[in-house]
Amino acid sequence: MWKSVCLTIIATAGNNIGKVLQKSGTLILPPLTFKFNVLRAYVSNITWITGFLMDISGAGLLLLALSDAPVSVVQPVSGCGLAILSVFSHFYLKEIMNPIDWIAIALAAIGTIGVGAGAEEQNASSVLLSHLPRLALVVAFLFV
Repeated sequence: MWKSVCLTIIATAGNNIGKVLQKSGTLILPPLTFKFNVLRAYVSNITWITGFLMDISGAGLLLLALSDAPVSVVQPVSGCGLAILSVFSHFYLKEIMNPIDWIAIALAAIGTIGVGAGAEEQNASSVLLSHLPRLALVVAFLFV
């Protein structure tokens, strides 16, 4: 379980930081089109390509984490990526944060990691196909 929690943290960090790098790389790039010169400009932009590779790598690691742990563990822990993004934005984008922001970021990170760490291994349960329409009806009723 800890392996999946760590993979999820690394994956969400890669996704979020990758998107920031891609965005900052596009500041000097033309709008994306499928023209050869525009595509060459994107591929030759080190900041954009680094962000793209980090984003794709993060997605791959997240799939690896999902293959090893239930979604109910991986998804809450992936919220830790927003805390990592906040810290990255402070140092890379020079965004200013006050002490309350830092406390909130720390609590968010600890809380989301705690959800994953506190999860128990789950056994697969069997669901009869005849129960699925009733389950769908209950879910629809609750959301409407």
